[in-house]
Amino acid sequence: MIHPQASGSTHVVQAHRRQQIVVGLIEAVGRRGPASLTATDVAEVAGVSPRDFHEHFVDLDECFDFACEAALDILLDPLAAAFSVPRPPPERLEAALAALLGALATQPRLAELCLVHSPVRQLDRRTYRRAVDSLAELLREARPPSVSPHSPSSPAGEELLAGGAMALIAARLADGHGEGLEELAPQLARLLAPPLALEPADWLPSALR
Repeated sequence: MIHPQASGSTHVVQAHRRQQIVVGLIEAVGRRGPASLTATDVAEVAGVSPRDFHEHFVDLDECFDFACEAALDILLDPLAAAFSVPRPPPERLEAALAALLGALATQPRLAELCLVHSPVRQLDRRTYRRAVDSLAELLREARPPSVSPHSPSSPAGEELLAGGAMALIAARLADGHGEGLEELAPQLARLLAPPLALEPADWLPSALR
């Protein structure tokens, strides 16, 4: 008979080992890239045996997908939290973008995993796709209700806007590991506001008003 306390201790140890493997994957993919990475590489960096690795994940792809989804949850939470705060629509959009970019800049390895490395490893690009979809949904919510669904700010249009913004962010991450990302927030807000029928006048230099 297993003592409940012993069972609980085993669960804690297993959870810690799983986290150790995920951290090892993030470190390993940063060193070696996603394409040639192996489960043995991850186990070595994590400081566990290949057997330990396979006790928690069937293969490298399962581990990679798990790490990406967990990392993206961390990165997207500030976006949703900032957007939920009542503000005038343009300020709400800029605050949400600033929160997202701040999270990406603070956690560059997680950001690179999700937006730079995951498209190479995942044939369906599910993590990158989720990031784009999350931003597109925020843009839909930012759009004033009076805007016609046949206007340029249609759901498909917002998906294109989100895809372009995310591609720019991913390129910055690939070039400089998040350096200067937060400075993009007001620039992206100014670019996204007109197609969303948000009023950008307050953001423009006086010479352009």
